[in-house]
Order: sequence, then C-alpha cells, then structure tokens
Amino acid sequence: MCCCFHFCSAPVYSQQAADFSGVWRMDAARSESAHQAVPIGPVTLIIKVTGGELSVETRRANKGKRGVSREMLNFTLDGSENLVPSNSGAPIKTRAHLAGANLVTETTRSIQGSTVTTVQTFSLAANGKEMIIDKTLTVQHGYQSTSADANNTGRGTDVFVRSTSRRH
Repeated sequence: MCCCFHFCSAPVYSQQAADFSGVWRMDAARSESAHQAVPIGPVTLIIKVTGGELSVETRRANKGKRGVSREMLNFTLDGSENLVPSNSGAPIKTRAHLAGANLVTETTRSIQGSTVTTVQTFSLAANGKEMIIDKTLTVQHGYQSTSADANNTGRGTDVFVRSTSRRH
C-alpha cells in the first residue's frame, strides 16, 4: 500500500475536520470484528484530538477472560511517522492524516515475526453520534504465493456510538 501524502503548512483544522474526540462504544450488532472467527468482546475507543496531535486509547474486554486490555497510540496529523512503545518490545509505527472529513490512521507492528499493517478510515454519520471505521489489515508473510489460500489482507467495518456517559 502506498502511504504518501502531501500536506500544506496550514493548520490542520482549517480543513473543517469532523470532531472525532470522545468516548466511543462498539455496536457489536453492526460491527464485523464482533462476529469474526474469534470474536472480540466489548470495545471502547477514547479519542483525543489536540491541535495537530491525536491519541486513540483502545479498551477491549476479551471474551472468556477477566480484565480489560488497553492500548494507547499517539499520532501526528501531518502524516509523519511516530514510534510508540509496545509490550512486545518492538515499537509500533503510527501515521495519521485527514482526508476531507475523514480521519485515516495507519499502524505497522511486528506480531509473531510478521509485519502487520492496519489502515483505518474513520468517518462520522451526519448527526455526529455514530462513527464508522473501515479497516484493512495486511500481514506480510515474507514470501509470495499465488494460491487462493495465501490471502494476506482482510477488510471489515465496525460501527461505534458516541457515549454520553461521563464514565469510561
């Protein structure tokens, strides 16, 4: 995937960006991640946008397990690469930019020796109370194959609802 972006020096918010900040809870009934081969438990995103900086905290309850896993990723909205520490020891590479009213994030990480890249396009419903995330996940196996079972890219859509609760 090509991730080349051209930005002018104008402030990020002069583009009339949508307001993605807030606490978002996954609508499991309308989200593909909740129904995959190994379904995930409830997911909450806490998104903060401050100037040209973006942070996305993901809180996930794993089905059949106690507790909540958390991951905090930081981005710069000018498309530049950031390195975020991870529990695996290898840093996570992050990038983000605005594409019209949409927010696009990209993360690259190493999972069990394979490079995994996730590109997410965030968009808001007209009422601003629902957020749709279109995801593309690509696993680099380190080899090329033309067989049908060598598909290394998955796509899906998840729907989140803006929380009005003060608790998160």
